[in-house]
Amino acid sequence: MGYRLCLLISLLCWGIAFGEPPRTVHIGVLAFDGEDRALARWQPLAGYLSARIPGYTFRVLPLTHEGFRNRIRKDQLDFVLTNPAHYVQLEVSFGATRILTLRNRHGGRALTHFGAVIFTRADSGIQTPGDLRGQRLAAVSPEAFGGFLLARRALREAGIDPLREMQPLWLGFPQREIVQAVLEGRADAGTVRTGVIEGLITAGQLDPAALHILLARHEPGFPLRLSTPLYPEWPLARLPRTDEELARQVALQLLQMPADGPVARAASIAGWTIPLDYNGVHEVLRTLQAPPYIPRPLSLSELWRSHATLLSSLLTALLLGLGSSLYILRINRELQRSQQALERHRDELEQLVEERTKALLAANRKLQDDIATRIRQEEALHDGCDCLQSIHALIVRDDLAPEQRLQSILDHLAAYFGTRRLVLHRVRDGRPEYCAASPPDSPPEVLDAEAAARAVAERAPFECEFVRKETTMRYLACPVVQRGKALCVLELLAERQSADKLGRHNELGMRILQLVAQWLAYEEQNRLREQRRALAAHRLAGLTPREREVLIAVGRGLANKQIARELGISVKTVELHRSNLMRKLELGNAAELTRLAMEAGLLDAEDPSTSPL
Repeated sequence: MGYRLCLLISLLCWGIAFGEPPRTVHIGVLAFDGEDRALARWQPLAGYLSARIPGYTFRVLPLTHEGFRNRIRKDQLDFVLTNPAHYVQLEVSFGATRILTLRNRHGGRALTHFGAVIFTRADSGIQTPGDLRGQRLAAVSPEAFGGFLLARRALREAGIDPLREMQPLWLGFPQREIVQAVLEGRADAGTVRTGVIEGLITAGQLDPAALHILLARHEPGFPLRLSTPLYPEWPLARLPRTDEELARQVALQLLQMPADGPVARAASIAGWTIPLDYNGVHEVLRTLQAPPYIPRPLSLSELWRSHATLLSSLLTALLLGLGSSLYILRINRELQRSQQALERHRDELEQLVEERTKALLAANRKLQDDIATRIRQEEALHDGCDCLQSIHALIVRDDLAPEQRLQSILDHLAAYFGTRRLVLHRVRDGRPEYCAASPPDSPPEVLDAEAAARAVAERAPFECEFVRKETTMRYLACPVVQRGKALCVLELLAERQSADKLGRHNELGMRILQLVAQWLAYEEQNRLREQRRALAAHRLAGLTPREREVLIAVGRGLANKQIARELGISVKTVELHRSNLMRKLELGNAAELTRLAMEAGLLDAEDPSTSPL
């Protein structure tokens, strides 16, 4: 059933993108351990997206930090997947916007945060951070977020700066070499990303008692050894040039990616989640004055903007002193000229300050509007994903009766759209007939017979607003169409002030309704198929065993002689049984016999030899 849901989503996206030429979408991936490993890990993800988003071909580009900058300046990247510190640099420098956060895999658990571990050999005698002064510290590199910067922040808070009071050893990747350097005595202490030590222990390459953890701490729900606060995992971000609709489709597909599927296992992850808060990463880089927060000397223009009041006062005093000197040395006219020049300068400065203040206020209002819009979009996407996951969980459950499953799905839809009532009707002779509703105890009636009939006739959603008991109501009728025929119709009714998601303007909500409609069509076909099977089986209940055997042979397309030879009876007996079958079942020819046998499940409907045509 999960496969059917993914197929339906893919068909919807294909319907939107149909007719547009395929476009290559480039995903830049930080190749911290080499291009070959990065491609082996992330190329299946590109294939997954290419197969599920029609009209686009996704390609993974393993890049270094400099490679990211070059590609972005040339508009050759659409998405980036990198570590949190590098993402912050791209966010500040190029306006990258996160859309998802990676869920890392550790054993059977999915982790969305990570930190760093500071450790020494258990027999080293180093017990506190103060014992590290003058010692050798093994780490990845000065710019590595999980491989050094987190440990540096924690040690600085403990009163020691590793860059000034220790001897750093930069060993690069893989990080297990840092653990080995400490065990062999080539370094007195080391720092690695969380999970590296547990991975070595699980592989049988490290004795858990061989290391001592400095600044050890415990975070609820986090199972790994830890010395620092936790920070969000790698984000997937889009660049300003990337189409928002494409980014929304990518986020939706990755959120639905199976956590134990081949793509997730190839990347050693447990799927994706909504984008987390990276302000903590900004704070670490700002505190350590790491890129993009490297301090630089103020230019003359920046110095003027920062100390305009003080410099203006000094300049005023200078001009006044000069005017006084000129008044003493020269005539009164020179003093007046100086005063006029000062007044003109003051007026220009006040105008400049006023214009700058207006510009800053406008920019601040726009930023607040953008943030509010983004928050609303993220909340809508999150609510839609929760609704889809809940409905999918109900569809795949096999312990529910069809009526229970249908009622639960209708309740989830009603909760998502905030409706007062949601009613499902089956369509009989072009008119809706009550089937189920949410809440289940509501009256079995059509909410708006004319609107529902119009939606059925046009085979398209119909929405409107009307006033009922001094309350403005929003109404939506969504037909369930299969092969050009309306099978069912969904009616939704809600108060306008609480129905922001109800209507054609909510693209995600309409897609959810269309997906549920497809499932309802599938269930309705199954129900009709079972009815035909039960009716056919009832008609065949009065047949003798021999007549049933003859019926099956006729359905297989065998001639009378072949039937007689196969059953070991005479041709006349076969003809007699066929005549009795025609009479009992009130049928006119062998094609109708075959069709009835297929409906009763006596024949394989996929076998061409059983076709009555």
